[in-house]
Amino acid sequence: NKFCIFDNSIITTGSFNPTERCAYFNNNNLLVIKSKTLVDNYNKEFNELWNGNFGKGTTTQNTQFYFNGHLIENYFCPEDWCANKIIKELSKANQSVYFMTFSFTHEMIGDVLVNLHEKGIDIKGVFEKSQKNNWTQYDKLLSNGMIVKWDSNKYNMHHKVFIIDNETVITGSFNPSLNADLANDENILIIHNKAIAELYLKEFEFVYQ
Repeated sequence: NKFCIFDNSIITTGSFNPTERCAYFNNNNLLVIKSKTLVDNYNKEFNELWNGNFGKGTTTQNTQFYFNGHLIENYFCPEDWCANKIIKELSKANQSVYFMTFSFTHEMIGDVLVNLHEKGIDIKGVFEKSQKNNWTQYDKLLSNGMIVKWDSNKYNMHHKVFIIDNETVITGSFNPSLNADLANDENILIIHNKAIAELYLKEFEFVYQ
């Protein structure tokens, strides 16, 4: 998890760790949202961790709500099975999925992208180069004809982001990996907001280039 709660009124979350390296050298994203619903959700998660309930917890009650007229979904791992929510959202893609991932080893999420590509959906992605290993989904996506790249930042590309049809963003602390889904304490937001998606698309284009 990477989140803060301020004055029981504002939350921050995203890929950003509060370190000098993440602040000045790594590629990261951070959201600042004033929302009572999110504050309630993140307080519940904080209290679970504060009480030593790591890698477990009760499911989130207020997972979907409208914020300034736009739908936001909020889930925590492992209790809410975040990978399943991501797979469900990716499966709705009609035009494109662009992603930036620090660690991408989740087989089922990789399979969804392969299936989407076979249906003609435009898939492009950037992987963090330090995460080259036997479990990365890079080779599978590349061999199936998708455009994927290793990041060129000499430090780290630390994002954990999917952009769907240029109108929906999935972000948070969650790397698409089995550990993140089943063992780690993580959080994700699924933001159905084209204006926010455009900001993330600009970051994707910067990282991609």
